Amino acid sequence: MNPILTAIAIATVWLGLASPIFADTTTKWRGTGDITFSGTSTLHEWSGKVATEPFIATVDIDDHQQPKSLKAAAQVKATAMDTAEPDRDKKMRESMKVGSFPLITASFDTAFTGEIPPQTLPFELTLLGKAQKVEGTISNWKAAKNNKQVTFDVTFDLSLKTSNIKVPSVLLVIRVGDTIKVRATITLNRVSA
Repeated sequence: MNPILTAIAIATVWLGLASPIFADTTTKWRGTGDITFSGTSTLHEWSGKVATEPFIATVDIDDHQQPKSLKAAAQVKATAMDTAEPDRDKKMRESMKVGSFPLITASFDTAFTGEIPPQTLPFELTLLGKAQKVEGTISNWKAAKNNKQVTFDVTFDLSLKTSNIKVPSVLLVIRVGDTIKVRATITLNRVSA
């Protein structure tokens, strides 16, 4: 064999061994979210739903095809929140000042360490123009075998008082409870490597 070709072959193999075959990769994913929320009042329980606007998530994937980090901003139009009760929806939108604060934003900038799928998902929730730290619990994690789709649920409790949402009582007797339970079913579809 030609000594020059031999040297090139050895250099190529050495360089290939010196760097991993599968390096970390930044990927883009199209995201959607279906959100349900529920609470209580003096007389009964109530619930509602809303969808996120479509969003793009950036996920760093390690050489084992596991997520290392997530960056995304998911938004909800506050006027789209629906409890299937027009009077309640009107009061909810007034309490949330949707004219001044039309969007609710969840911002994710999270590094995953340890267990995959992750058990928790910290994020920043901006509601009424005020950001607050939230830690959601992840469940129902499903990753497609081809690594092109991931779905999971994130659940968390939201305090009306902490969020500065003031809901007036009805007839001075009926009051809405402080804790709102939120469940978001997130679907991410990979769009690039």
